[in-house]
Amino acid sequence: MRYRVFGLLAGLALAVSLWAQAQPQGSDQPLPVIRTETRVVLVDAVVTDKKGGYVTDLVQKDFKVYEDGKEQAIKSFAFEADPASPVANQKHYLVLLFDNSHMDTGSQMRAREAAIKFVDANAGENRLMAVANYNGTLEITQNFTQDADRLKQVINGVRFNVGPTFGNYGTRNSMLALTSLAKNLSEVPGRKILVLLTGGFPVTPEIEPDITAAIAMCNRSNVAIYPIDVGGLTTGVPDLSNPGGGRGRGGRGGGGGVPLGLNLLHGLFGSPGVMTASFQAGRGGGGASGSSGSSGAGSSGSGSAGGTGRSSAGGTGTGTGSSGGFSGGRGGTGTGNSGNPGGNTGVGGRGNTGTTGTGTAGRGGGGAVNPNNPMNPMNPNMRGVIMPPLPPFASANQQALYMLADGTGGFVIVNTNDLIGGMEKVLKEQDQFYLISYTPPESPEGSCHGLKVKVDRGGTTIRARTGYCNVKQVDLLSGKPIEKTMEGLAESKSPGTIRAPLQIPYFFTGPDAARVNVAFEFPSQAMKFEKVKGKQHAELNIMGMAVKKDGTIAARFSDTVKLDLEDKKAVEDFRKKPMHYDTQFDVASGEYTFKLVYAPSGSQDFGKVERPLNVEKFDGKQFAMSEIALSAELQKVTDADAGLDALLTEGRTPLVAAGFKLTPTGDSQFKTTDKVFLYLELYEPANTGDKPPDLGIKLQFFDAKTNQPKKDGVAQVTKYAIAGNPMVPVPLVIPISELGAGSYRCEFTAMDSLGHTAIRKLEFQIE
Repeated sequence: MRYRVFGLLAGLALAVSLWAQAQPQGSDQPLPVIRTETRVVLVDAVVTDKKGGYVTDLVQKDFKVYEDGKEQAIKSFAFEADPASPVANQKHYLVLLFDNSHMDTGSQMRAREAAIKFVDANAGENRLMAVANYNGTLEITQNFTQDADRLKQVINGVRFNVGPTFGNYGTRNSMLALTSLAKNLSEVPGRKILVLLTGGFPVTPEIEPDITAAIAMCNRSNVAIYPIDVGGLTTGVPDLSNPGGGRGRGGRGGGGGVPLGLNLLHGLFGSPGVMTASFQAGRGGGGASGSSGSSGAGSSGSGSAGGTGRSSAGGTGTGTGSSGGFSGGRGGTGTGNSGNPGGNTGVGGRGNTGTTGTGTAGRGGGGAVNPNNPMNPMNPNMRGVIMPPLPPFASANQQALYMLADGTGGFVIVNTNDLIGGMEKVLKEQDQFYLISYTPPESPEGSCHGLKVKVDRGGTTIRARTGYCNVKQVDLLSGKPIEKTMEGLAESKSPGTIRAPLQIPYFFTGPDAARVNVAFEFPSQAMKFEKVKGKQHAELNIMGMAVKKDGTIAARFSDTVKLDLEDKKAVEDFRKKPMHYDTQFDVASGEYTFKLVYAPSGSQDFGKVERPLNVEKFDGKQFAMSEIALSAELQKVTDADAGLDALLTEGRTPLVAAGFKLTPTGDSQFKTTDKVFLYLELYEPANTGDKPPDLGIKLQFFDAKTNQPKKDGVAQVTKYAIAGNPMVPVPLVIPISELGAGSYRCEFTAMDSLGHTAIRKLEFQIE
């Protein structure tokens, strides 16, 4: 499934598009779904019988499609393998993605040996393949090609990663990479297959927004994920065709809350400042069903106790959270019959996982459900709509694999020593799907909707995507009358009458490729409100573009911010502070002029800002530092989950470091009472080696007018590095109160213990 808005999407001019070479000859063949409708949801469904064979003789009347539980009228229908289908002769595209960050060296070797044999037997004229690697950063080692020899050479020639990248941060980055890859596949025609070769990783509350975003972007780009658990090749565990033979897990016990802000974000000079600690409820304790699930253990403290697990036929589970503090309480024990589902998930404390048992894993319940929690599946705009339920038989490291597959319409290959056979099963699905379309009801931007496909034939199983999100378009004004007006303002010599502070720091995303963060603070007094349908309504049109020296546009975005406030009192409150806006775009290394134009609707006033944007050359092999993003807003990631969902679903990369999300600001002028943070990234290729180097940043503050030194210090930032990941996100604090009023220039000198350095400068004012 993917959600399209035809006629309005001009798209972002991505100079770093990974798939520009992949456009096939004859790709302009018309799809049946775009001839009469301007808005359409595409749903591809795979139907199998009881023996796993593909059902190929269904017709349109056999299908029913539901959006948010309401049946939709099917507008078009086709079976890809049918020679009469308009897309029958379309080329097929398959990506082999090696998630080296979650595989040890032996697994990487086995995966690549099998992939070489698979490519040798299956690459061909209508079967184009590409190869990608994730080693902490995403690398496209071979674009789409039918050249089997070239593909084998690339697969065989990649340097192995030294070992898995552990922890949530490494997993979050791998999900961001997957989202980015799916985004860049959006222009490749048809249903794309992404074979994810990985050792797997568990689902935790911290990475659920990232998994949701990856699923949403795949659905938007018509990408189906087929994960292969390479680690399962040598375990000898039973085949999952017998659900009763799955592995049980110990329960997760109750634990206390997590302190907000303590010992995570340090000041530059001396001990960290005092930050208030607040405690949040963890997740509920509970036992796993399984005849030998034993309890986990954690140290005691004080906090909320875990709940009692609820179960269905799978047995019972209990979680005890006797104490909490910073560590969890004891995990629950699990008992029950193999092969039956376990309990439901609740909310309460979380402890350590118990040891492996036999039977099916159950999850404990407990705690009340908070309707404002972004985890709450009753909220139609949150991840509960997109993220499929966790299969009770999945082992810890297979949880995310099942979610990615179930959410995008693929399937999982696990617990088998026949890796090539598993890949062959995936290949058979390249044309064994039904393509269905319908016109969706109107819905707000950013809203997400559940999908369900049913077939009127007994004994069948349907695999289809779980939902889609009505994501904001990158170039919203394209094709609208206001587009020409905004373009004219961008080319005019007049700077306009509205001033808005702007910051455009960039961060490298790969060799000679960068993500530019755009943040500006619009003076809210300039917004023009009028009463519309009982609300105070106002709109702000925005257009930004990176222009090359020859006048061509390398990247562009446009948007309309719509405000609906309750009454004039709300308008007065709104006008007490500037309106913040931020977005992102991708661009290649080079020298540009960045132009930003903004104009309130109903007003003759407008504003324009022009800044040089010089993105340095970067080969990905040298020690380097990004530009610096200023921030006056800091949130612990668990508190910012709802905001993260929106950013990630739009394909944007949040600024997250040390468990905190920083919101970039467009202003560089602060008060002495403000708390001001910095976000930057270091790029350390040696971090993927056996002995990662130490990292530090020297800061020197100068009076911008007299050039006299005011303060200096060194921040040790090795603790922010993750083994195997060359990108190191660093949060820092500006000692505003210690500097006092004035204009300042700060010089950042990043250093590693190998003798490499990188330098950046930043200017700001304190009043």
